[in-house]
This record gives sequence, C-alpha cells and structure tokens, in this order.
Amino acid sequence: MPSINGVSSPAMDYASEVYSASLAKSAQEQQGRQNLELLAEAAQNVTPAASSGSHTTTDNLGQNININV
Repeated sequence: MPSINGVSSPAMDYASEVYSASLAKSAQEQQGRQNLELLAEAAQNVTPAASSGSHTTTDNLGQNININV
C-alpha cells in the first residue's frame, strides 16, 4: 500500500486493523443491546395462564396418549 500524507504502509496497516477492530466491537455491542432488549420484551409478554398461577387451561396438556396397534 502506498503512503498517504507521509504515513508509511505498516502504519496504515495498523490503523486499518484498529479501525476494523473498533467497527467489530461497535457491532458486537449493538447486537448485545438488541439481544437484551429482545429478552426483556419476551419476559414482559408472558401469557396470562402462565403468570396467574391458575393452570386450568394447561392442566390437561400431555395427558392424552393415542396408541394405535
């Protein structure tokens, strides 16, 4: 790579790597924030039957077994 404004090629390579690492870090931080927001949203949207303690709508799940021979 040619020098730009008197900056040598090794310095440009180093600057490029630092810039790439900075962009990657920013992307990871943004993805982490989005994941935390998604988890928080999922925790807020709990079904009423699961959160109320009344299991009348879910008491019969898994109790019917169909066996065909």
